[in-house]
Amino acid sequence: MALKIDPRAYGFHPEKCTGLPDGPPSPGWVLKSRFLLLKEIGSGGQSQVFKAMDLVARKAGLSTAIVAIKLMVAGEDVDPDFISLMHREARRLRDLVHPNIVRVYDMDRTGPVHFMVMEFLEGRTLSALLRESPERKLPPNHVERLVQDIGSALSFAHGKGIVHSDLKPGNIFLESSGAVKLIDFNIACPIARSIRTSEEDTLRILIRTGAITPAYASPQRLQGAEPCEADDVFSFALLTYLMLAGVRPFGPKNALEALEANATPGRINSVNDAQWRTICSGLALNDHDRTTTVREFVDGFSSANKQSLGRAWLPSWFRPV
Repeated sequence: MALKIDPRAYGFHPEKCTGLPDGPPSPGWVLKSRFLLLKEIGSGGQSQVFKAMDLVARKAGLSTAIVAIKLMVAGEDVDPDFISLMHREARRLRDLVHPNIVRVYDMDRTGPVHFMVMEFLEGRTLSALLRESPERKLPPNHVERLVQDIGSALSFAHGKGIVHSDLKPGNIFLESSGAVKLIDFNIACPIARSIRTSEEDTLRILIRTGAITPAYASPQRLQGAEPCEADDVFSFALLTYLMLAGVRPFGPKNALEALEANATPGRINSVNDAQWRTICSGLALNDHDRTTTVREFVDGFSSANKQSLGRAWLPSWFRPV
């Protein structure tokens, strides 16, 4: 069924469309005579994210006419490495199709505007949910469901040779339907040098441009080591601890500071001994002592509780915006 949205209501008049308007990107812009920007829904660093209408899909009556557009405008104040990385990762991630990973459809440019076309999601991030949760934590059975879904997405990506490298609450999206999506894979890193071919500079770009969140990164990543699956395991274990305890395991310290201080996480009383051992193994600051795969972490955390959680897992105080 065709969407009942009139593009003219957003200032789009095909007969007057001769190029991009002056000024910063805003609702009413049309990219490549196809993507009508409807509303800004996010921003960060040098990029903006818009809810947009795919006018070609709308004309065809497709249900996927609403998309998300992440864009960046080239200019003197924009690091060209960011733009190169955005194009590079979009090409890789178009084939990363999984029910718990946000879809990346395409990457294109028009004039100075470089943009990524993605699946549009309705709901909120895990960080927003935690802020509104009692004591900023979630019930253990809800956490277990999140661990399963996020773990499934990460394991799939690792199987394709991709490490997320920036796993944090802001990059977990909870749809109003109850689905869990891992987002912002556009800064993901290839695992092995053999996979990179001509992309050896990806890690250097990420470190130099600050595309890693220190509060959730492993000590090895903070020391500049090449990414591996165990780095995502560490961030995943830290995220699990945060969801259960309402605080990060090493307080205000990042992992490197915790390593230097020989810090240890406080016990979480809401989990059993087997789950606690799994969390501690995932949080090992020495990567030689850490759980090596996400699948091993998920299996260890879930093994003590095998009952089905069903789809109605979201707490009553979750309300999508």
